[in-house]
Amino acid sequence: MNIKLFTIPNFLTLGNLFCGCLSIYLICTTHSGGLDSLILILLICSLLFDLLDGMVARAMKIDSAIGIQLDSLADMVTFGLLPGIIMVETFGGIDFLKDWLTGHLDPNINLTEHIGTIIYPFIALSGFLITLFSALRLAKFNVDTEQSTYFKGLATPANTILIFSLFWIQNQNGFIISPESDLYFLIAITILSCWLLIANLPLFSFKFKGFAWKDNHYKYVFLIISIILLILFQMNSVPFIILLYIIISIIFRKKIIHA
Repeated sequence: MNIKLFTIPNFLTLGNLFCGCLSIYLICTTHSGGLDSLILILLICSLLFDLLDGMVARAMKIDSAIGIQLDSLADMVTFGLLPGIIMVETFGGIDFLKDWLTGHLDPNINLTEHIGTIIYPFIALSGFLITLFSALRLAKFNVDTEQSTYFKGLATPANTILIFSLFWIQNQNGFIISPESDLYFLIAITILSCWLLIANLPLFSFKFKGFAWKDNHYKYVFLIISIILLILFQMNSVPFIILLYIIISIIFRKKIIHA
């Protein structure tokens, strides 16, 4: 069997994987939030590579089974492992968990004062639930033929954008009013994220069969509102954009399914 590995679409997919690996490295080695902008740029590049690999493969008529498998493997790192690590860091720090897991935690640290709860390490590790559910989501997508025109559940790239936006907001401004409130908020977001990834909830995709307003008005409205929100509020608007995406998809559920 002659398998072509080195094709332009595959190089684009590998570009997605490389950006994901570099983002993970930066998250695990900096922790301070000082490289948030660079990680954001890498995430945008990953999204562009993920968008372009399929488009180029179809344009060049070189769709292949290996390309499909490679795409899922790359997505598992960039849009599966990365958001899990980001959530662990958002919960309070990878360094703290490393010291706890290896038994090098400072014995003078008062856990109750330091993190508000004695079970914090287990809560922080729960951030990796997003990685596990992302794997389930990607496996489900690969075998579900109904997801050719729309998504069932939140796509892993959209979920990664959501998780990163929370990481960004926390580093810039914080969330609510206290560490305890932030902790409960992050736990709720983790549970919600995991559910959205595997929910049988029809969500529209941006695969246009045509560009007529009549067939795509809800997509255009979403894009216009999203652009306005991004201009006005930048990364702070991302959670609201994701919420808007879900609400519009629910409103136009029948149209999405029969598109």
